[in-house]
Amino acid sequence: MYKYYLELKNRFLLLSLTWVSTLLICYFYKEVLLFICLKPSFYNNNFIFYFIFTDIKEIFSVYFKLIIFLSNQVLMFYLIFHILAFIALGLYKFEYRYLTLVFCTSIFFWFFSLLIFNKILFPISLNFFLSFQLLTSFKSLNLHFEAKLSEYLNFYIMFYYICTFYCQIFIILLFFFDYINTDLKLIKRFRKLFYYLFIFLSTLVTPPDVVSQLLFSICLIWIYELLIFVNISVLIFKKV
Repeated sequence: MYKYYLELKNRFLLLSLTWVSTLLICYFYKEVLLFICLKPSFYNNNFIFYFIFTDIKEIFSVYFKLIIFLSNQVLMFYLIFHILAFIALGLYKFEYRYLTLVFCTSIFFWFFSLLIFNKILFPISLNFFLSFQLLTSFKSLNLHFEAKLSEYLNFYIMFYYICTFYCQIFIILLFFFDYINTDLKLIKRFRKLFYYLFIFLSTLVTPPDVVSQLLFSICLIWIYELLIFVNISVLIFKKV
């Protein structure tokens, strides 16, 4: 038990050092990181974005929240890695390989969701919500948008968590494919259920726009079919 205590203590110290070092690095590059978060708003050609602040300490609080947010993201992956490394000696080889596959797949979908979020979903959401200003400009009511920096960051972080959470749902497909193996009847039976689930998720993630919902649903369905094809191909290759 003492050896386990020492190992847990050492891993906790490593995680603490990782979090603190990431915190310091993010603070050193805080302007660059803030620019990366603001960059999706620059894709909008219909509006000229400029950000305001109404509190003397608001910019400092925005930097602090951004630094904590990014440091926690890095800490989460290191925490999962240390948990996997800690329990590795008590696992069978196939269990260790299976958990490693899940961990690597989770990282892949995290990067994929981050790319989709910054390049597609978040700019589309900004265009949709700000389009109401263009509609009112043709009427007697004139509205002008001034983005508050702290509220923009809150919206960005909230939308980020929603997008990454739904993209991580694809890890469940690994367990599903392992369960059904190559049973095509079960694949056909659950296909409609997953299609409905993807449409529901796209409705929650994307703005209430039919075109964006359809595009996102098609992307999810395409990834689902690709995973089925790869899974069946690998199993057939192993049998041959």
